[in-house]
Amino acid sequence: MPLPVGRREGVRRAAVVIGGLTLSALVLAAGAYGLLRAYLSPDDPEGGGAVAAGAQAVRRITVPEGLRLDEALRRISKQAGVPLADLRAVDSRQVGLPDYARGLEGFLFPATYEMGPGTTARGLLAAMVERFVTVADRLDLEERAARMDLTPLEAVTVASIVQAEPGRPADYPKIARVIYNRLGRDLPLRIDSTALYALGKRTSRLSPGETRVGSPYNTYTRRGLPPGPISNPGVRALHAALHPAKGDWYWFVTTNPAHRITKFTDKESEFVRYREELNENLGTN
Repeated sequence: MPLPVGRREGVRRAAVVIGGLTLSALVLAAGAYGLLRAYLSPDDPEGGGAVAAGAQAVRRITVPEGLRLDEALRRISKQAGVPLADLRAVDSRQVGLPDYARGLEGFLFPATYEMGPGTTARGLLAAMVERFVTVADRLDLEERAARMDLTPLEAVTVASIVQAEPGRPADYPKIARVIYNRLGRDLPLRIDSTALYALGKRTSRLSPGETRVGSPYNTYTRRGLPPGPISNPGVRALHAALHPAKGDWYWFVTTNPAHRITKFTDKESEFVRYREELNENLGTN
């Protein structure tokens, strides 16, 4: 039977518990409940809870982990049938962002959503932000970040870098540790995904010139973290940023991007060798 719901600007809500997380799932419909499923992540289709079906059809929207803001908006527009211009025009101050957020980047939680007719651009983005807030609360993001001497925005930024790198989820805590180790020694992070974000590109290899792009997001040329997130991280990347692995690594290289094999080291000589291995796997010199 349907769960009790509240109404706000045509948005119906229901709490769904998934894998220990209570996620706020929203159906954007002016009429009947429709079928609602909320998933912990796009690759967890069996983990969703369901609310009883009504008469209205729904549309499934899947936002993968690690998309940049504009990539996510384009995907949402295509799947939801909402004009891209309407999504871009949404006032980010009107979608329930946490006080520490500077914009939508990093806060559109990647998951699978099923939404009914009557979806609005603002309501759809608000649903995704609310999902982020619920997951962040479950992870005690603000409290945990404070214990690590980070602001909440810095913690989300670290998670976004972890998510943007091509490693496997099992590597995420190690990648986070490399970031913190380098920050602790005031070393430039020199992480490819930050320069690629500054360039607006997606590639497995940067040219020397591209690593020098002038941008506060480029950690090859700027010390410290970028000023904000570079992707929209999922729960595993957020958890890794708040619970990094223990280790003395200062470098990592995804030596085989096709198989997402990442190697870690505390020796620069090994890092150079891993870079050569990457070049061999990419067929470059």
